[in-house]
Order: sequence, then C-alpha cells, then structure tokens
Amino acid sequence: MVRRRTVLLGLIVGSVMAIADRGAILAAEWSMEPSLGIKGEYNSNLILTAAPHEATYGHWVSPTLKFSGATENLDISGKTAADFVGYYGGVERGLTNLYFPASVRYRMDKHTLSFDGGFTRDNTLRGELLQTGVVLGFTQRNLWTLAPSWTHAVTERLSLQGTYNYSNASYENGGRLGLLNYEVHGGTLAMSYQLTEKDRMQVIGTYTNFSVPAANALRSNIGGVQMSLAHSFTDTITATVTGGPQIVTSGIQVRAVHPQDTQVVWVASGNIRKQWADGYVELVGGRQINPSGFGLLIRTDRIGINMAKDLTETLTVSLSGQVFFASSVTSSVAPIPLPTSRYVNMTPMLRWKFDEWWAVDVAYTYGRRDLDSLDQTGIAHAATFMLTYYPPKLAVGR
Repeated sequence: MVRRRTVLLGLIVGSVMAIADRGAILAAEWSMEPSLGIKGEYNSNLILTAAPHEATYGHWVSPTLKFSGATENLDISGKTAADFVGYYGGVERGLTNLYFPASVRYRMDKHTLSFDGGFTRDNTLRGELLQTGVVLGFTQRNLWTLAPSWTHAVTERLSLQGTYNYSNASYENGGRLGLLNYEVHGGTLAMSYQLTEKDRMQVIGTYTNFSVPAANALRSNIGGVQMSLAHSFTDTITATVTGGPQIVTSGIQVRAVHPQDTQVVWVASGNIRKQWADGYVELVGGRQINPSGFGLLIRTDRIGINMAKDLTETLTVSLSGQVFFASSVTSSVAPIPLPTSRYVNMTPMLRWKFDEWWAVDVAYTYGRRDLDSLDQTGIAHAATFMLTYYPPKLAVGR
C-alpha cells in the first residue's frame, strides 16, 4: 500500500513537471538550505491526562533540508526533515517523525497546473491535536496527502480553479488504542472574481468522501457551497471571511442493510492580519469539519492569535495561541458521540540569532484539556530550549 501511494505521488509530480520544457528545468536556479536543531524539553503532563502522572523529559535531534528551484514558468519547493525524539520520565519511548512536503507550480499563458502534497509521520499530540482540538491516544500517525489543481484565467478579473484532495491516515498500534485508519477523497471547484483592487470574491463548491473501512464500512459524504470575500483595508491590513452550509450524509453497511442519515452543518473561517516592517499580528477563527482517528467526523470551533515582532536585528519575540471547542458530528448510524471537549494552547517564544549560522529558541507552552461531561481536566506546562545550526545556503544558477 505504501509503495502504491509513493508511485501515485511520483506520477502526479512527474506529470506536472513533464509539461515543462526539459531545457528550462536544467536551466533553473536551484537552492538548498540545510539546518540541524538540538532541543531539550520538559513537560509536566505530556499526554494531557487528568490522572496522577509524572513529568516527562525529552531530547530532539532535527535535521532539515529545504530545497527550491525556479524558471520563468516553473516553481518547485519542498523539504526533507526528521525529528529523532527520546522521552523518559513520565513517558518512556522513542519516536521518529518524518516530513516530506512538496509543491510544484507550472504557469502557462492562461493556465496554471499545481501540485501540493507529501508524506508526514508525526504523533497524534502534535499534528492531529492542533487540527481537530481532540486528544487521541499517544501514538504515531502516517499521513499521505495529494492535492493537484488546475487554474484557468478566463479574463483579467475572472478565474476558475479545480482541485482534487486525497488524504490517508494510519496509526501505529491503532487497534490497541481505539484508533481507526481513514481515507478521504474530495474536490473543490471555485470561481474567483476581482471586484476591485481591494476586493476579491469566491464561490466554492466542495465535496468530500470520508471512509473508515474497519468500522462496518462507515462512510460520510459532505457536499456544500461556500462564499468567500477578501478585502484589503490598507496596504498592511487584510481580512478574509468564508462560510456556507455543508450537507453531511453518513451511512454504514451491515450485511444487506444500509442505514444512513443526513444533516446540515454550517462551516466558516476568517482572519484579519496587520503587517509591519518588523512584525505582524493575525486573528483567526472559524468552524470546520475534520476527519479523526476515532473514526468520526469532528466539528471544531477555533479562535486563535499569531504574532511576531523583531525587537532588534537579532532578537525576535512571537506568540501563538488557540482555543478549540470540539465535538463529533452526531449521526444516528454512529450513535456513540465523543464528549464535547475544550483545548487551550498558548506558546510565547523568544529567538536569538546570535550568529550568522546559529540561533537559540526558548519557548514556554501552556496546554489545558477539559471534558466537562466527565469532569476531567488535564493541564500541562512545557519548556523547550533549542539550538539550531544553519550552514551556508547552497545555490546553483543558469
């Protein structure tokens, strides 16, 4: 299965690149940016449990290689990264996280072919928690994503875009932890129109098929329409708001019986951003429907803030914080809902780039998970210290 997905990923990227002229690819400007980070971590409650627990200590070794290439028509970028993690104390285990994202853009006169996707191996208390706001069992997740798209410029103001989205998640020891592998197929068709120099409107049709083969062939089909409006108040203040109804039809197969039900869930997202020469602040929020390793669709309401400011040429302070309210999308065919949960995450960080090739990051993270119906609360305090080495950038040109 892994080999088949790797071949599929290669075929899609290869198809986009094959359109470009081979000579242009050879004439591209290529660059590589390696780095190596060493991090120490203290966490008072790594798995956010409400039960008695001990503090966990960890060490991370994180090599990374970013790469990019560009011609007049073609842009390629990506990253190869890993985290070699060792935990001891309250949690005793070793983890290996892997990250292989890739992005390809090929532009023609009125058409743009794009591909975004890759492979991620992380743990459930990182990627999936910060997407859904739901704490799963502590294990590693393998996630494949593919998102090829085609954009056509009808006029200078009007464009059409079609995108196919695929993702597949599998969990290490998932059966023992009550986690189920899932697969998602979907697509969007969007029409964008530039109303004015400062306003852009989109009408987006969406379809998603969420399936959990191990759970009586559970399937959920989600279709809907969303409206989006982006506005630039000034050169440094921008805002975007998107929303619309989603029709969720869920069903299972039990022998010859196919029970199903249908409901409407409204989703929305928005952000407003202020940019300065030496920093920015951004407010984000919304409601989304997300797949989950519990074999259910999760409705996640989220509000957050991200900000950063350069105090000096070498010192940068940043803050990211989010509040999640999460519950399962109720369905009569999957009548065991998850309890409604709240999750709060707040991380201030200070970066000191004390040398051209060296930087130190010091961060504190506050995390809190509440399950009101079970009267459970888990609170975590974490501190990290990371030293990163940035060797000289490698670049070759025409």
